[in-house]
Amino acid sequence: MKVSTAVLLAGTAVAGIGTARFAQERRHQQERNHTALAHKQLDWLKWTTSNSDLAKLWMPDDVDSVEEYQHMLHANHQLCALSLRHRLGFVNDEKLRLLASVLMAREVTRNYWKRFGSFRAEEAAGDKRAERFTEALDTAARAHTTD
Repeated sequence: MKVSTAVLLAGTAVAGIGTARFAQERRHQQERNHTALAHKQLDWLKWTTSNSDLAKLWMPDDVDSVEEYQHMLHANHQLCALSLRHRLGFVNDEKLRLLASVLMAREVTRNYWKRFGSFRAEEAAGDKRAERFTEALDTAARAHTTD
């Protein structure tokens, strides 16, 4: 093999490794960004769940009471925490179905899903992982509704 060919192959290998490393770093940065945003959302849910004055500011007109809205926010908090665990790979699709069923066994979670599930589905559109998550929740909600 000529030296020039060896140098070219070595350069190509280094470029390939660099490209793979760049792609991996990009994925990790996306995960860090998603985690940071999810923590902000979870914090907001915690605040509005525990502060009725704050919850009243955000309560939709068609919800009967601040207490009912805070219960729905608590259910949303649980779903968001599960969503983060799923997105980060700590919950596979099989375990997701189990945990979705456990959450949907609670009336408060089903009430939240009945009111906001279609919004969650619209929000997930185009993101395959979020669509799988939403479908698992919807399937669990329907299974518990027919019980």
